[in-house]
Amino acid sequence: MEGDFVPGVQTVKAKPSDYGEFAFPSVNGSPPSVEIGGDTIVAFRDTPAIEAFVNFLATPGAAAAWAAKGGFATGNTKMAVTVYPDATTRATAGAIAKAKYVVFDMSDQQPASFGATTGSGEWGLFQQFLQTPSNVSGIQQKLESAATAAYKAGK
Repeated sequence: MEGDFVPGVQTVKAKPSDYGEFAFPSVNGSPPSVEIGGDTIVAFRDTPAIEAFVNFLATPGAAAAWAAKGGFATGNTKMAVTVYPDATTRATAGAIAKAKYVVFDMSDQQPASFGATTGSGEWGLFQQFLQTPSNVSGIQQKLESAATAAYKAGK
């Protein structure tokens, strides 16, 4: 399982026909829901040029430029779905557009030292769980300790 961003950053040669997508399962008849990763922009100065650029990023044209490269789906419903380079990405973008609930993934809601890690923190501990799925309580304790330390440190 991976996010729709993978085609934009993959190093393994794979075609969209080598993988697919599936909808988040409904829980007791719940409406369509999607979990996403968020991108943000921070401006350090307030100038007309920066304001124009940030406003441009919210347009269908900006979304289309990014979507055409692959590995990106947008909630911008004013962008034509035909811009997406393959059926899998069109399907993930369609799910975002139809979702009643859209939430950020867990790592986007954690302190960076816990959630924005490669091979450590939250992600490293999840990998340990996949390697030894019988150690549920041990991984739970490690997750709780790592999260507590990250929140205490405030970073």
